[in-house]
Parts: sequence; structure tokens; C-alpha cells
Amino acid sequence: MGRSYFVEEGVELYLSRLIVKEKDYVTGLLVGQCSQQRDFVVLAVRTPAKDEESDGPQRKSGQSKLDRIDEEWATEHARQLSRMLPGGLLVLGVFLITSPDLSKEAQNVLRKLVFSVDKTVMKTRLWSYAEDDVTDRVALHFCSATKKITCRTYDVRDAKCSAKPADWKYQSGVSSSWVPLECTIKVDIHIPSPAASVKQDLQRSIRDGLTRWALQIGQSVFLLNGQVKEEGSELLCGQKKSARGTFQLPSFLVQVLTPIPQSSDDRSTATVQVCTGSTHLQGAVKCRAYIHSNKPKVKDAVQALKRDILNTVSDRCEALFEDLLLDGTLDQKESVQMPRSLPRRVFAPIVGSGVKLCDYIFDDEAAGEILERFLEILDQDLKEEDLDIAEEMETVTSDTGDTLRLDKINLEHQESIKTPTITFKVQQNLGVVLAAACALLATAISLHYYVN
Repeated sequence: MGRSYFVEEGVELYLSRLIVKEKDYVTGLLVGQCSQQRDFVVLAVRTPAKDEESDGPQRKSGQSKLDRIDEEWATEHARQLSRMLPGGLLVLGVFLITSPDLSKEAQNVLRKLVFSVDKTVMKTRLWSYAEDDVTDRVALHFCSATKKITCRTYDVRDAKCSAKPADWKYQSGVSSSWVPLECTIKVDIHIPSPAASVKQDLQRSIRDGLTRWALQIGQSVFLLNGQVKEEGSELLCGQKKSARGTFQLPSFLVQVLTPIPQSSDDRSTATVQVCTGSTHLQGAVKCRAYIHSNKPKVKDAVQALKRDILNTVSDRCEALFEDLLLDGTLDQKESVQMPRSLPRRVFAPIVGSGVKLCDYIFDDEAAGEILERFLEILDQDLKEEDLDIAEEMETVTSDTGDTLRLDKINLEHQESIKTPTITFKVQQNLGVVLAAACALLATAISLHYYVN
């Protein structure tokens, strides 16, 4: 028996409108949430058009029109879109609208796109699929003439898997009553930067540091509204029904208790490493996740929030490096100091939904640029009053070291909110001197034990 996809009615209207705008074909992404019982699709987004000069490969004689689909462009769109998804939401698959004469070729194209999109999205994540994760991804073909829908799934963990049929059911209010979860988590990570290329190894060292931190988040305890709940229990267990017979959905304020590293009496070995400096991530970030209201489990809600914690910190660092590469800052070969503000998070609602997506804005960007990105990547035409800026900006610098500040956000207690800021301080000569001193000290200690 195949999977069942319960789809927001707005998705049906959106796909129907695309038929009028496009002639030969149109590709796009499907956004939603998986569960063991059923899957939910809340948004469909077409692939943005490219400039005329670079509108994909040119079709040769005898080739299909679908051969002009630019796979790299489609997967890059998926990567950008995945950054805008809060915890609990992910790219569930792809859709393809074609004329009847291209229907036979559509499934091969869809299969290729499904695997490429998932590979691209997961490449930048600090987490991997769990054993009980649903890894079936949907490939939807929509015939522009007959309006016939062909829905199939592929297991992205099995490259040799065959397609499975799936049900595609439109419903109203699929995304209108989802349960929100929010938390503020403290971050304190010290990451050494090895001596080598500033551009490549600085980014790699931060990535490695975040990967180690991700293991700590995975071992953390999550308190939901101050309570520890069994992972296998229902999230909404004990909720009272309203006069209309529906549940009054709560929101959850979550506390994250990170484990304290255990001390050991065993003598540890030290590794001397030549470093150009270090990066210190210190402060706190605010995170958000959504979970469907159809008998959700506690473990699913906690997992969604965990992944949002990892995603938002990682995505901000990636966005910063992209910005530094664009302006050429990381191409400097001399010692550099780069106090830069990390982008803040801005939320905006999906049209006709209670779920909000997000984007990241730098301190020198205007709200209009955010609206342009929502239009380009999400195909959502929003207004400035729709934006929910969760974090205010305030410049922070540090004279004591190299610091990436993700400063405390606590609106409940009305504490001051500061800008996430990063400062890289690269000192090649000082790193070499310190490393040499450490090496000499280690040698002296070894000789002392040997003589005695």
C-alpha cells in the first residue's frame, strides 16, 4: 500500500494557474511534513525562471523538450528554499507539469530530480536521517490538458528503488491548525582555525566545530512547557475539546537542557596544532518549529525543534560566508579582521496558512529585498507588514578575542536583544609562536617523566 498525501486546497489552485502561464513544461518543489501515518503538503513552488542568456541547455535535433530542464538550477532552488523552512517542514519532492505528448518521459525526469534535490538539500545539514524517518519523496506529474495527476514516491535512501504509487488528496485547512513550538537555546562553542587557506579552512573548521556541537544538541533534554514527556506519548494528550468538538491547540515554550561534559581522571593526550586564530560562538538563538495536529508524537515535535536549532545556526554561518565571498573579503592574503553581523531571522506567513516560513536579512539590507526573495524563491507576493522580524539589530564587537555572537533573545522578560555578530581575527605569526611554545612544553614534560 502506497503513502497518502493530504494536500492543501491552495496547492491545487496554484498548480492550475501555472498551466495558463507556461507552455511546454514547468518544474517545481513540494513542501510539507512527513509522519508515519500520513504526509501533508502545504505549499507548491515553481522553479524560478532563469535569465534569457542562460536559460538552460539548448535542445538539439531529436531531443525531447524535457532535456532542456536545468537540473543544477532546480537543485539550487531547493537548497535556497530549504533555508526558508522552519523545523518540521522539508522539501517533500518535486512536481512536473507537461503537455500530454511528454507524459511518458516525465517519470524519468522526475526520478532524477527527486534524488538530486534530496542530495543537495541534505549535503549542507548537520543532521542525518534517523532509522525511523520517512524517506519516501513524492514525484508528481500533472497533465496540462487532461488535468490528470500521477503521484509516485521514491525512497531516497535506496538509489535502486522502484517507484511506488501514492494517493494525492486535496483537503481544506491542512495547514491552518498546526502546533507551534519555540525555544531559546544558549550557544557556547570554541572553534580553532588551522593555519592554511583562510577561505577554505576557516569555513571547514567552523563546519567541523558545528558538527561536534550538533552531537551535544542530540543528547539534550527538552522540556515542553516545563515538563518532561515520554517520547512515545502523544503531544496533545489531555487537551480539552472546544464547544464545537475540536481540540484547542496549544503552543509550546520549550527549554533545552544541554549535557555537561563529563570529567575523566584518565590522563588525556594533547595534540599540538598550528592555528591562525579561533572563532567563538557564544550567546543564544531563538528557534521555531511546527508539527501537524493529527495525533503527533512528542518525539516528532522534539526532533523538529532540534533540527531547526541546527539548521538556523548553520544557515546563518553559510549565508555569512557567501556574503564574504561575494565582496572578496576572504580573498585577502594578509592578516584580516572582519567584524560582521550574522543575518537575523525574519518570518512571514504562507498565504492562507497558520505556518510561517523564514529568511535571513543582513543589517545593510532593506525589507524590500526580503520581499523580493520571497517572491523569487517562494513565489509568494507579500507586503512589508506581513514580515515578522523576530530579532532586532544592535552592533556588538569584542576586543577580547574572535567571537561569533548569537546573543540572548528573551522577549518574555524584555531583555535587550543584540545582533548576532562574527569577528574573525587571523594572526599567522602569533599562531606559529604559540604552537611552537606548546610543542616545547610538551617535550619538556615528556623528558621529565622519562628521566624519573
